[in-house]
Amino acid sequence: MLIKLFYTIVIFLIVFTHTPLQAQLRIGYANTGVNFREGPGKDFMVRQTIDTSNLLVVLPREPQNNFIEVFDVETSSRGYVAENLIRITDTLNFGQQHFFEKSGQSVSGDVEIQLINTTTFTLYVWINKFAYDIAPHEKKILILEDEEIIYFSSAPGLFPVFGKEILQKGNTYTWKFSK
Repeated sequence: MLIKLFYTIVIFLIVFTHTPLQAQLRIGYANTGVNFREGPGKDFMVRQTIDTSNLLVVLPREPQNNFIEVFDVETSSRGYVAENLIRITDTLNFGQQHFFEKSGQSVSGDVEIQLINTTTFTLYVWINKFAYDIAPHEKKILILEDEEIIYFSSAPGLFPVFGKEILQKGNTYTWKFSK
């Protein structure tokens, strides 16, 4: 009986605490021309139709209403598409990177990140399930309780950058984007 309970607990922990979508990006293409929508469902406005040649990055979130959030590398925009209309061609794991430079001490005791866009393009940044559009020459400050940072970033004409880093609470970090 005790062994059965042990295996039940182990299976529960594996199934309900393992979150593979947070640890990888999926790359794919539309099977046909698909509607690129503002939200997860057919009730949301269509922004554009995505061609089958557009490279799509499936953002690591759970599907909603059978729609997934994607980033279209060609147009440098994000939106939602029906999950069954995307052909996944590759999976990219978030590897350890070193884009964030330690720049000081945080007043709040949390992790403070300064995102600085020195380019002339609007930059799209996704950090720990939150998305940000950073205008040209804009500086954005984020306060995070998490120490593990999983991120994805892209701008028009650039291939996306993605990775993960372990940052220390009580410190400030800077990620400066330049072309």
